[in-house]
Amino acid sequence: MRRKTLSVKVGDCVLSYDRPVVVQSMLNTSTMDTEACVEQAIRIIEAGGELVRITAQGVKEAENLKYIREELRRRGYSTPLSADIHFNPDAAVVAAKYVEKVRINPGNFIDKRATFQNLTYTDEEYKAELERLRTKFIEFLDVCREYDTAVRIGTNHGSLSDRIMSRYGNTPAGMVEATMEYLRVCREVDFRNVVISLKSSDCRVMVRAVRLLVKAMQEEGMEYPLHLGVTEAGEGEDGRIRSAAGIGCLLNEGIGDTIRVSLTEAPEYEIPVARRLVSLCRPEFVYTGKMSENKDVRPFIVADISFMQVLNEEVMLQLGFVQQPEADPIVGARLKAGRKAPEMIFTEALGPELTKLPGEITVIVPGENLDMAHVYNRKACPLVSADFVKEESGKVDAERIFVEVEREEQIDAELLESVKKNNGVLVLSPEAVDYHVYRRMMERIQGLCPVIVRAKGVSGEEGRLKIAAHTGGLFMDNLAAGFWVTLAGEVGTALELSRNILQSVGVRRYKTEFVSCPGCGRTLYNLEEAVSRVKRAFAHLDQLKIAIMGCVVNGPGEMGDADYGYVGAGNGKVNLYKGRQRVKNAVPEEEAIEALKQLIREHGDWKEPQ
Repeated sequence: MRRKTLSVKVGDCVLSYDRPVVVQSMLNTSTMDTEACVEQAIRIIEAGGELVRITAQGVKEAENLKYIREELRRRGYSTPLSADIHFNPDAAVVAAKYVEKVRINPGNFIDKRATFQNLTYTDEEYKAELERLRTKFIEFLDVCREYDTAVRIGTNHGSLSDRIMSRYGNTPAGMVEATMEYLRVCREVDFRNVVISLKSSDCRVMVRAVRLLVKAMQEEGMEYPLHLGVTEAGEGEDGRIRSAAGIGCLLNEGIGDTIRVSLTEAPEYEIPVARRLVSLCRPEFVYTGKMSENKDVRPFIVADISFMQVLNEEVMLQLGFVQQPEADPIVGARLKAGRKAPEMIFTEALGPELTKLPGEITVIVPGENLDMAHVYNRKACPLVSADFVKEESGKVDAERIFVEVEREEQIDAELLESVKKNNGVLVLSPEAVDYHVYRRMMERIQGLCPVIVRAKGVSGEEGRLKIAAHTGGLFMDNLAAGFWVTLAGEVGTALELSRNILQSVGVRRYKTEFVSCPGCGRTLYNLEEAVSRVKRAFAHLDQLKIAIMGCVVNGPGEMGDADYGYVGAGNGKVNLYKGRQRVKNAVPEEEAIEALKQLIREHGDWKEPQ
C-alpha cells in the first residue's frame, strides 16, 4: 500500500495513493514550434505517457501553450499538459489559463536567481521575504483556482535560493524547508490541488530529501501526492540504473504517485522504462519517522563465476585482473587488480589461476570444495548454508566463512552466535529479489554481523532494473558491506551491473561520472550529440564527474557538485565551468571539447588515455 495522499485532479488524470502511479515525460522541442511540440507530445502519449510537460521560458511561450493544447485536442488527444516555469511568475500566471498543471520552482519563483554566496538575513528581513513570497504565491494560486489548474511545487537540489541556503545550506533539509514554505501557504488558503517533487542528480540527496519531506508533512498533517525523479540521470544503461536505484527505492517504500525517468534521449524512450520500473516495485509504506544514520560504507563486490568450467587468463582479464610486469620466482606470472576488479570471487572451478591472484583478493568456494581449493589458494573461504553452521560444532577450518541465508526465519540468536564465532559474513540470498525481505533480514541481524546482499536475477533490461530498484536503497543507507549479483551465464553483465548500482548511489566510483539533463525547449543545441562527444573525449578520466547541461536553468546550480561542466549558451555556443565557477564564456561548439580538455589540464586533472 502506498502512502495515503489527497486526490489531485490534473485534467482527466487523477494522482492519488489509490490510483496507479502516473508516468510522464517532457518535450525537448521549442515551445514556439507548435507542430513540433504536438508531434512529440503524440509520440509520448502513444508510448504510454499520461501527462506531458512543456517548458515556458516567458510569457510568449506561455501564450503558445494555448495553441499546442488546442491542436492536440483537435487531433483527439485529451492527455493533460503541464507547464514548466523558472524565474518568471508572469509566465506561470498565463500558463495556468491554458494547461492543466503548472510546475513552479521555489528556488526561483519569487526569490532571485541564486548567486551561491553566503548571505546574511536578520529574522525581520527573513520574515519580510516570507511575506513577499506569500503575497505573490497567493496571487498565482487564485488564478489556478479560477481555472481549476493543478500546481506542482518542484524543488531542485541545484536551484535553492540564497535565502534558503543561508539558513539551511545546500542540503536535503534546505530542499524540504523551501517546499514547506509554499505548502504552508497552500494550506492557509485551502488550495488542495498540489503535487510536490524534490529532485537531485544525486540519488542519495533525492531519497533523503523525499523521506525528510514525508516526515515533515506527517508532522504537520499534510497529505499531498509526490512526483519522483532523478534529474540529469544521463542516457543509456547509466541513466536507467541511476533512475531505477533512486526512484525504485522510494516506490518500494510506498512513496510516489507519479514519476518521470529523465534520460538524455528522445522523451518517448523514457516511458517504457518508467512503466516497467513501476511494475517491478512493491510499495509498502510504513512511517516510522526514523532516518538512516549509519556511517558511510565502501561496499566490496563479489564476482560470481561459479558456472564457468575453467579459470584462465581470459576469465581473469574479463574480471579486471592483468599480469604483473615482473614474474614471481615461485609462481610465475602474478596478477594485479585493475581499478574495476572485484574484491572477492566466487568460483567452483579450481586450478592454478587461483595462485596468481593478488593476496588481498578473497576466493569463495562451495563448502564441499574447500579442501581442494586450499591446494591452490590457502586463504580460500567456504560458502555454507545457515543450517550447516547451526549443525556444525566448533569452528570451520578457514580464516572466514560466508553463510548463505535464504529465508528470514533462519536468522536467530543461534545462527548469529555461530557466525560471529567463525569470523563469518552473512550472505542474504532470498529466492526473489525483494527490498522488503532484505530490510527485514537486516532488522533481525541488527548490525551484529557483516552482510553481503546477493541478488539472483535474469539477464535483460527488466532484470537489471529490478535488481537496481530493490537493492540501491540498501547501499544508500549503508546497510551492507558487500554486493554479489548473479546473472546466469553473464559474468561481465553482472559485474558491470554491480558497479553501476554502487556508483549510481554514490558509494563507489569505477568510471567517469557523467551527468546530463534530458533537454527541453530551452536547450538550444543538440544535447544528445554533445553528450556523445563529451563521453568519447573524457571517458578515461575515471576520477572526475563531468556535467553536460542544456541551458542556464540546469547550470551552474544543478551540476554544482560536478568537477567540470559543459553548458549550452545558445547560438551554437557553450559555457565551461570548473565546479560552479564559469570560466569560459560562449565557446563555439566545434571548439568546446578542446577548450574543456585545456581547462582540465590547467587544473591538473588531465591524463592521457591508455
